[in-house]
Amino acid sequence: MIDIQHLSKSFGKQEVLHDISLNVQEGEVVCLIGASGSGKSTLLRCVNLLETPNAGKIVVDDIDITASFNIDEYRTKVGMIFQSFNLFPHLNVLKNCTLAQRKVLKRTVEEAEQIAYENLKKVGMIDFATMNVTKLSGGQKQRVAIARALCMNPKILLLDEPTSALDPELVGEVLDVIKDLAKSGLTMLIVTHEMSFAKDVADKVVFMDQGVVIEAEHPSILFNNPKHERTQAFLARIVHQ
Repeated sequence: MIDIQHLSKSFGKQEVLHDISLNVQEGEVVCLIGASGSGKSTLLRCVNLLETPNAGKIVVDDIDITASFNIDEYRTKVGMIFQSFNLFPHLNVLKNCTLAQRKVLKRTVEEAEQIAYENLKKVGMIDFATMNVTKLSGGQKQRVAIARALCMNPKILLLDEPTSALDPELVGEVLDVIKDLAKSGLTMLIVTHEMSFAKDVADKVVFMDQGVVIEAEHPSILFNNPKHERTQAFLARIVHQ
């Protein structure tokens, strides 16, 4: 579903990603872990073309997205969940979930609302449909953001540290929603600092350090028997925090 080949990305003279190759199979859940500044979020943003790679190739669902193509059509297939929710503050929950459906997918009001209600139900937010999003807690906002992304029927869901902006007591409710999505067979690429979550849901965990993929393994291997010293050192720090 996602095939990244020799990807590099620089901001000025600073190389943030260096010669990254990685693949994500259809229906696979892949978690990116590593210290802050290791390039995880930049890699995710390259997959959605919020950042333009300097070198390499990204093939998504058999389309080379680093070549010339219809970026708006592509983004209807790839949902993005941000750290800071990025909801429209002047709209209620339901309208946040129907706007893109109507504008981009040209669905009718009735069709868009039906799909919105279905996805709000999935994330436990159907009772808040008429509430303005500014009245919601952080965890509720993130669940609405997930529902909004699902309303576009994406083939791939990208999640950039979806719990990092939440108070600790709200993290669990969002992780539970993501765990349920992982079981549904949706292809997901997730940047996370939640190691126990990565252990539970990932088919593959990718450890990044200084813009390089150091190790990509099944969680049982990476967490219990990491091969590389840098992975071992990172996990040792996490365990002893």
